[in-house]
Formats: sequence, structure tokens, C-alpha cells
Amino acid sequence: MDLFEIAKAELLRSNADRKHPFRLMYLSTFGEYPEVRTVVKRKVDSELKLTFFTDSRSPKVDQLREHPKVSVLFYHPKKKLQIRLYGQAQLIDEGHGDFDRYLQSVKESPSVKDYTTIQAPGQTLSEESEAGALFGDEIHFVAIEIHPARLDVLQLGRESHQRSLFMREKDNWIQQELVP
Repeated sequence: MDLFEIAKAELLRSNADRKHPFRLMYLSTFGEYPEVRTVVKRKVDSELKLTFFTDSRSPKVDQLREHPKVSVLFYHPKKKLQIRLYGQAQLIDEGHGDFDRYLQSVKESPSVKDYTTIQAPGQTLSEESEAGALFGDEIHFVAIEIHPARLDVLQLGRESHQRSLFMREKDNWIQQELVP
């Protein structure tokens, strides 16, 4: 199997395996500084489009509105496989055709409370929050899809390493081998 097929297979496998290391991904956005955070990948499809959810008041949402280009890092420690994905983020909020479906899946899960905090993520705790009033009734939710443009795949090995860059051109991926 070539590096692209290995990377794709592991990404797709992470949809079904809750313990797969690719379930967590490291998302980089542009803010005042470049910002990196861990997010939970909800799905990757056969076209390698990634989906994750966040609080709609999160700073990353404003950053993505301003600069939708992102990079995502995956690392599988046992297989020594690193994937850096570069792409364009699209906010799936109210008015988008898929929003209600994503929102319903969150409403039916225990993670719904993650989107009901009274204060926005990253804000200083107010006196009310410190007293235990963290959650409200309103759901602050947005889904984000990342449409991939490039994949940089690195496979580390005892004997040698392999690395390739895959660039998306319409429905095809063009490979360029790189020095590891």
C-alpha cells in the first residue's frame, strides 16, 4: 500500500474505533498568533473531508470566519504515522442544509452540555460561574467541515522513513515524494 492509501485507511478506521489515535486531531488556525488546539474529530469521509463540532462562541469560530485556511495534525504513535492535512474550513451553522442533522446528533448525546455553558469558552469565570452556575438552556453549537487540499504523510521506520506530499487537483490526488 502506498502512503496515501495507508493514511486514508487509518483516517477512515478512526470513524469506528473510539480509541484510535486519529480520533483526536490538532487544529491550527490564525488568530493574533497562530493557535493550536486539540479537537475531537467526529467524522472523516471517503473524500477525506473532516468534521468536528464546537461551541459557536469559541474564538476559533471567529478565526475561521476571518481566515478559513487551516492545518490539522494527526499522529499514530504505535504505527509511527504522521499526517498533516491542509485545507479550507467551512462553518455549518444555522441556515446550512446539514446543520439540523448535526445539531440533532449532539442533542441526543451526553456531550450536549458542552455547548450550553453560560459563558463563552476561554472567558474568565464570573462570580456566578464560580458559584456553580456554569450551564444554561441555550445551545451554542456549530459544526465545522475541513475540505482537504494537501496531505503531507510521514511514515517513520527503523530501516528508513518515507514521506510524500499529496495535492488535490479536482477529483485526483497528485503525489510528490519528499525527503523525510
